Amino acid sequence: MEKIGSGIKGIYRDILHDAHGRVLEDRGWRHNTILDGCRSLLAGFMMNETAGGIVALAVGQGNPDWDGDGAPTPDPVTTTGLVNRYNPAIPFSELDVVYLDQNDHVITGPSTRLQITATMDPGYPAPIGPSTTFPLREFGLFGLLNSTEIMINTIRHPVLHKDVTSTLIRVIRLYF
Repeated sequence: MEKIGSGIKGIYRDILHDAHGRVLEDRGWRHNTILDGCRSLLAGFMMNETAGGIVALAVGQGNPDWDGDGAPTPDPVTTTGLVNRYNPAIPFSELDVVYLDQNDHVITGPSTRLQITATMDPGYPAPIGPSTTFPLREFGLFGLLNSTEIMINTIRHPVLHKDVTSTLIRVIRLYF
């Protein structure tokens, strides 16, 4: 399918803090993959379907094989879920979602930019026993269209081991 115009873009940033609030790792801004599910969700909204927008952010351990050769880039058309999703997901009510202006400053009222911040406190996601860490390799935003979960965007990234005492702040920006 031909894409018209500059399209929808997304970036994300992960900042991992230790139990004392010190930054352990800041991976900087990186691009994520906007999926066709996002376009379907927007089209459903325009057609007055029951579109729920963002309902959750989910994380996953992905595939450990990705640690060697790197994770395959998610296909925007065929990717509809995470490879090894952790449940429960983080519901919209626990995300900090704001509008941004053209300079990425927070504003009130609708704009063509959103920033979604998820704070994963100590203990989330729960470690995979007997380890004291959870190996994060992927995440995705999910919406609802006619009561069906739709994956909006995703990223597969190098493994990030989040232990039970650390806090991960994941910031996602969507540009429409």
